[in-house]
Order: sequence, then C-alpha cells, then structure tokens
Amino acid sequence: MRNGISIQSDPVSGPVEPPAPPATYAGGNPDAAPSAAVVPAWVAFDRKVLRYYLFFKESVNESRIENYRIRALTLFYYLEDDSMHISEPKVENSGMVQGERKGAVFLKRHRAPKPEGGFFEPADFKVGETIEIYGRVYKLTGADAFTRAFHDKIGVPLAPAIETPTDPYTIGREEMKEQIIRNQKYFHPRKSDDDLIRGMEARLGLSAAQLEPDKLDQFLKYDRKVLRFYLAWDDRKSLYGELRPFVLHYYLADDELEILEVRRANAGRDPFPLFLKKGKCFKNIESYLHIDAPTTHTTQLIDRTGRVAPETMETFTEADFSVGKEVTINGATFLVYGCDEFTRDYYTKVYGVTFEDIPVQFDENVERPQVVIPPHVAPGSEEDSLGSFLYLIPKVPKKNFRRMMENDRKLLRYMARLDTTAPEDRDRIFVIKYYLADDTVGVFEPPRKNSGIIGGKFLERTRIKKPQSHEYYSQSDFYTGATIEVTMFRFIIYQADEYTLSYMESDPESHPMSDMGYIAAQLGPEIAAKKEALAAEFAKYDGAGEGKVSYEVLQEVLASFGLELNDQALITLMRRFDLEKEGKVSYMEILSMA
Repeated sequence: MRNGISIQSDPVSGPVEPPAPPATYAGGNPDAAPSAAVVPAWVAFDRKVLRYYLFFKESVNESRIENYRIRALTLFYYLEDDSMHISEPKVENSGMVQGERKGAVFLKRHRAPKPEGGFFEPADFKVGETIEIYGRVYKLTGADAFTRAFHDKIGVPLAPAIETPTDPYTIGREEMKEQIIRNQKYFHPRKSDDDLIRGMEARLGLSAAQLEPDKLDQFLKYDRKVLRFYLAWDDRKSLYGELRPFVLHYYLADDELEILEVRRANAGRDPFPLFLKKGKCFKNIESYLHIDAPTTHTTQLIDRTGRVAPETMETFTEADFSVGKEVTINGATFLVYGCDEFTRDYYTKVYGVTFEDIPVQFDENVERPQVVIPPHVAPGSEEDSLGSFLYLIPKVPKKNFRRMMENDRKLLRYMARLDTTAPEDRDRIFVIKYYLADDTVGVFEPPRKNSGIIGGKFLERTRIKKPQSHEYYSQSDFYTGATIEVTMFRFIIYQADEYTLSYMESDPESHPMSDMGYIAAQLGPEIAAKKEALAAEFAKYDGAGEGKVSYEVLQEVLASFGLELNDQALITLMRRFDLEKEGKVSYMEILSMA
C-alpha cells in the first residue's frame, strides 16, 4: 500500500495484480504465514513509468513577429519512488537548445512538492486541467496507453486527449518548409532567391550561413554515407620510391574527400596522420597555378590579383572515380584498384556500372638483412648483454615471477656418468639437478674414498646452452638415456629418482617419453604387424609360464624385432605394467597395445 495504491503495473501488458504470497513461511509452518505478501514499492513498480503530455505558454518580449511560443513537454512519473522529471522533445530547426544531452531539462528527477503541500501523485494529473510546479503553470493534453490503463486501475480515469495549440512561430516554420520543398520539386533555386531565403531564415532565428536548399537536401539524404576506394601510388621510378597503399574517403553529404595512408608494420615510415586533409579537392591544380601557361580557362575566371577565383575552379566529384582508373590528386597519380561493398552497390544503383577489384602486389620479396646477435663477451649474464644490444637504453631482463613462486624448491634429480674413454673417469658418478623455477642446472659429484678426486660442486647453478645453438636446455631434454653436454663434458643420464619419474609422468607435454599415450601410438602399429612372432619369442624366455619377462629380456626382444626404445620409454613401460615391483612385466599386456 503506497499513496492509496496497492497494485503492480507492466508497461507492455498493462496493470497486473500483486504476486501471490508464498506457500509456506517460518521454516515450513503454514500456520505462521501472513495473510498477504509485503512487496516493496521499488520491487513492485520497478521500471514502471507514467508518461504525460503537457505544454506551457512562453512569452517572447524581444521580437516583432511573435509575442509568445507554445512549448510542448513530456512529464515522466516514476512509480518506484514517486519522482518525476520534465523534458522537451527535440524539434528540428527550432533555434532553441533542446535535448537532454544539452541540458535542456525543465525539471530534473526528484519528488516535486505541490504548492498546497505534500508531493505530486498520479491522481493529481488530469487531462485538460492545469498544474503548477515551482511557479510555472502547465496544462496536460494527454498520456500514453500504459498511463491510461494505470489510471483506470486505480479508479481515476483520464479524459480524452486535447490538441496542443499552435503559435505564429510554428506556423511560420511550417510555411517556410513547404515553400522550400516546392522550390526543390519544380525548379532549381535561382541566385536571386538566396537573399530571400536567408532573410526568412534569419527572421525565424536561424543562422544566415545555412546551406542552399539543394545542398541541404543532399546533406539530409547522404549524411554519414561515405564512398571508400583503395588506391595505389607507384613511385618506384623516383629515387627510393616504392609502391604504397592508400584509402580515399569520398563524403556524399558535402562532396569532400580525404586520403589516408595504410600503415604497414616495419615500413620505416613515421606514422603521419593524413596524406590529404578532408575538404574540397580541385582538379588540374597545376593549370590553375600557372596562369601564363596556355589553358582552357578564360580571363573571366581571373580576379584582380591574378589568381583564379576558388568558386570557379572545378572540383572532384563521385563521377571522377572508378576501379581501374588513374587519378592525379595534388601532383600524385593514384591507381584505383578496389572499393568496398557499399561503394560497389552505390555505383551499381546510381550509374549502372559494376566494379571488379584489380590485384596489386605491395609486398615485394626483398631479402632483408638478418640481425646477427653478437657473442657474449661482456661481464654479467647473456640476457644483460642482449638487452644492451636490442635497446638503446639497456633494460632489466624480465622474469616470470609467477612461475618462480609456483615451482619454488622444485627440482628434478638425475644420476649421470661421463661419456669418456679415460679409465680414471669411467667410474665417476654425478648428480644433475634441474631447477624448475628458472630452468637452471647444477652438477654435483658425490665424494668417494681413495678415488683421488675431490668431490663436491662440479658446476655452479646456471642456465646451460645447447652445443652449437643459442637455445638453452629445457626440462624436456632431460630423461634417462639422454646425453647432456656441459662445458665440453658429455654426461649420459642413466637413472632418475622417484619424484622425478612421477613428475615427468604428470607432465606428458614436456616429457613425451614418459607418456603412455605417446609410446602406445609409436609401438601400436609395429606390434600389431608382429604380434604373433613377438608372443612366440617372449614365450621362449617364460619358462614358468607366468606370462612375464624381465626388463632386460623385454629390451632385447623388442630390439631384435626392430622396436628399439630409449631407456626412458622402457622405464615408463615397466612402471606401468610392473605393479607388484618384482622386476618383471606382463608381455601380454604390452602386446595388447596393438
């Protein structure tokens, strides 16, 4: 219940009844339910607005042709909070500041008080009667359908709409508009009519610099309609010239054009905004600049200063452009090789011609010099020296701090031995640690008694480059059986700890040798072709008939049939099929991968 009104309304379907109360209340106790649901006003009347039409008479004191004007307004009443505001619909060529965007609102939205006290309610608005708001008297002339249905629902119906009165100003504007339309229909306005038209427009409050009727009709008909042509300027005959693409925009509203250059990546040119600023563009500009040269222009076109009057110069029009034609604009010759769909449809409807684009190759196959990165000889890291080479002002190398935080203290450990023929280095064992936080590698040698070699740190933690390459070692390069070259030393990885193997299996994208899907895709077709022979060969080594063979037998049999796998793939197979950790794998399960 608000303002004596206890209904809801819908701006589309009209007034509706309030929603029915819920079935249960108070945790499912029907006896605790109230008789009716209480719906807040801002919920029941959300986005429900009443619209009234009204006017007031405004006196005009400083005019000889009118004494008053009728201002037609619209009043919006918001049912959710009883607020309202009044605005004036925009009238074309009225000479007055109108529209909400320009601030011409007669009453901003709020709860307006009545002169006798209290606030305005829907029952206070009646068609044919006047209301006073802040000292100004308005007369209501009508309302929309939703508003009338709302008043019928609350029992205060509205009277039929009345006509808004006219004023001499409105009647004069309509007569002037009809006269201009008649002149445009039957004949082209003569030059002698320009003064009369401008005088009448000035008397009505308009600017004397208005467009002529034909230009005004062109502007209203073709406003925001632009023809777009694609141009090519071939300047390769000159020194350092090239073939450059451009775009020409022709504005149908005022017959003005502009030319913009298409910016290409790594073109080496400054980003200049415009090649030709929007405006009228004259044809045969060179003939106008040299008056002494023999031209077709008569002496009547030349004023007292010896220059050609601009109003007599011929300008470009839409008929001067077509696909495949060359046009000279301000001394530059352009080839029109294409246009957009709107331009193509426009010329088809207006001129009955069809344009077909011409292929133009702008990107020439020119061998560009390759950037040679200098070797790292300066102190500091290679990233530091590379930054001083790429930038005039050296920048600090960027680090992936998110990755460093996620992989902090996570490392992969491998056992390795030297790939050497020296007898004293054959038995040396090394531990390679790969740090996932920053892709650095550290090498350690466990100390051994009576070996004659002092163990400990073999290589400080750092990033290692691949031999004869600028790429660094990544985690995918480390697996059992891989060879890693570090500072002229070749290490062969032969073992990894349990954490490393589990991590490699959990990240198959970086470690494909630990992915059972990748291994099955590689072995499946080969096993399918040799399945019976493989089964017979495995059965020879299975004396007990368990259907299992050892790691060595599995590697030997697969190699004898040309199915050579590296150590990491074999380890993945053993970890997948040796669930009991007894050192044997079921060869029937391996053959099932086919």
